[in-house]
Formats: sequence, structure tokens, C-alpha cells
Amino acid sequence: MEEIEMRKANFLQKYPFLVETSAKNRFIGCYNSKFTIHLALPAFPETDRSSVGVFHGIEPLDVQSMLKTADAFEFMDSLLQFLDSYQEKSVKQVDMNVDSVLKVFQQLESVKRDHGCKIFTNSDVSKLKLSGFKSIDAHYLEMVRISDIDFQVTSHSLPDLGSSVELFKWHASPAAHAVSFVQILDQLEEFYSNLHTLDELCHVVEPVNVDTRSTWRIIKFNQKVFLKITLHPLQPASVVVAFLGPTIEIEYLRELYNAKLDDWDPESDVYTNLLRIFEIMAFPMRIELTGKDDEAIQCGICMSYRDDQNKIPIISCDNEKCSLIFHIGCLKEWFMSLKDSRTFFAISVGTCPYCKQKVSSSFDELLNNLDLNRTNPT
Repeated sequence: MEEIEMRKANFLQKYPFLVETSAKNRFIGCYNSKFTIHLALPAFPETDRSSVGVFHGIEPLDVQSMLKTADAFEFMDSLLQFLDSYQEKSVKQVDMNVDSVLKVFQQLESVKRDHGCKIFTNSDVSKLKLSGFKSIDAHYLEMVRISDIDFQVTSHSLPDLGSSVELFKWHASPAAHAVSFVQILDQLEEFYSNLHTLDELCHVVEPVNVDTRSTWRIIKFNQKVFLKITLHPLQPASVVVAFLGPTIEIEYLRELYNAKLDDWDPESDVYTNLLRIFEIMAFPMRIELTGKDDEAIQCGICMSYRDDQNKIPIISCDNEKCSLIFHIGCLKEWFMSLKDSRTFFAISVGTCPYCKQKVSSSFDELLNNLDLNRTNPT
């Protein structure tokens, strides 16, 4: 039973867009913000007696035959390979006459003049990419031609808003799509400003590579405590803070945060409000290393700063006298090697490799908080 639960945890970690429903071994999820997946695996990880439903919008896709694979992992790999290629197969080539080409280029000139963005296109103008909105190269729109002058957005740099995805489902001219995109960017100005302040004034440990899609940051509070701050892109005052660290410390910080949350000042930015709540002058800032991770705090198990997934040590035991800190993956493997370690309702119980104090942790919850895997919004 423990082996099956471990494989299920690995399954959900590998495919983070899936969640298990209240019904055992039934999963639902949304892949790339386009495909809804319903998966029933009563004999998990085997695919015997399994069923699957996949929808592109409201259109059902025929993927049931893929369940003939040996196990759930092979099935999901095959399914994702099929879904990744589905968009290209569904886009029809449209022949353009000279007048249509001229109209598209006239629109593109207008877009470039109005928004100052860069424009890239292929030889037959069937694909477009607009980038550099608001002088930020990371922001882009990618489109494919649907008719003479109408295009459909296939990818963009916005966070997963839900509403923004809906805006780009209809067919329109490149100029109309660009106007909608810039309007959304204007609404996200405070959101991006708050994230930029955290990036500049805090020691951000995750995500390693910050992009325009991420809505969260994990920052260092002290040597053993980290805060995961998640912002709602369209509701700047909607902030969720998760605490990672020794139980006693994070319980105190959580109580402090909850007690002062009513004093949140909507006129101040997120950084300033958090300083006021935690009664500190500043959060620790990143210390630039000399090109080597040897000077950073190393994992007490693998003796490295970053693990093979480029993650840093972020978990420690509750012993105040034990100063060591570990990678989540390293400590999870250590627990698995202990004969007396146990798992109860996703909570793993073992002992610290050094001070031998009992340590309990929900590794899956921690991995979820770290958001180790990402999907690409469309």
C-alpha cells in the first residue's frame, strides 16, 4: 500500500496539473489551459478497467485507445505528446491574396506604431509574434492566421488569469488582439510592481527563473523559515502567505500574520504591509555569491547548495539547537531509508539525520508549495 501511495505521489508530482478527487484514484486537471482531463484509474498504477475523458473546450477528443499502455505514467506521456501536437493539426492553412497580405502588414505597422512592439512573422504570414509590449521584451503574443485577416492567439506571456484566456479565444485582427493584450497589462501594473519589489528587496529562492507568468515568490525570512507569497494578478489586495520552516517558529508567525491581517493597508504595497505585520525593518536580501554555491548554506545530507532540480535547502527539524537544513528531496529519501519511518495520511515521520529528533513533514504539500513543475498558459 505504501509503495502505491508513493507512486501516486510521484505521479501527481510529474503531472502537477492533475489533482485527485474525493473518489479514490480519480483525477481531474486542465493541461495548458486548453484541455480538460478526467481520468479514472481504479487499479492504479495499472490501466486495467480505466477510463479517460479529454475535452478541448467543449469538443471531446478520442483518446480512450491510449489506455492500452502498461501503466498510468506511459499513458500520460502518450496523452501529453498527443495534446502538444493537437494545436498544430487543428490549425488550417489559409491561402492569402495580395490584398489580404497588404491589409495585414498595414495593421502590423499600426500595431508597431501604437504599442512600440517588435513584430516577427514567417514568409507566408501564417504565424505572428508580437513582443516588447511596454518596453518589456518578456511580454509577447503569438498568433496563427485563421482567415484572410483574422488571427487566433496560441500563446502569450500573461499569468493564468482565466479571463484573459477567454479574451483570446475569439478570432480577430492582430491590432484588436494587441489592444486587448495592452489593456490587460494595464490592469496588471500593480501586480507586476509588487512582484518586482519583492525581487529587488528580498532574497527570492523560488522560482529560480522568474518570468511574467509566475504569481508567487518564496522568500527567505531567516535561516530556517521561508514565506511563500502568492498574489492574485487582478486583485492586488488578495495575498496568500504560506509558511515553511520549524513548527514553533511558523506557528508564531502564522498567528502574528492572522492577528494583524485586518490592518492591511490597501494604499501600501505588499512588501511594506508584510514588514508592518511581522514588525521588522527589512527582509533578508540576496547575497551575491562569487560564482560558486560553496559559500551558501549547504544541504546537511548531500552537502550541496542546489540539488539536481536546482532547488535549495528549505526544510529543517524542530530542534532549535540543530542548525542544519535540507533539500526536501534529500530528506524524503533519508526517511525512506529508515526502517522505523512511517507515513500517515501523507504525513511522513522520521528522525533528523544529525540530532535524531523526530521530524514530521508533508513532503507532497511542500513540493506543491514549491510548485516544482509548471504548465504553460495559452
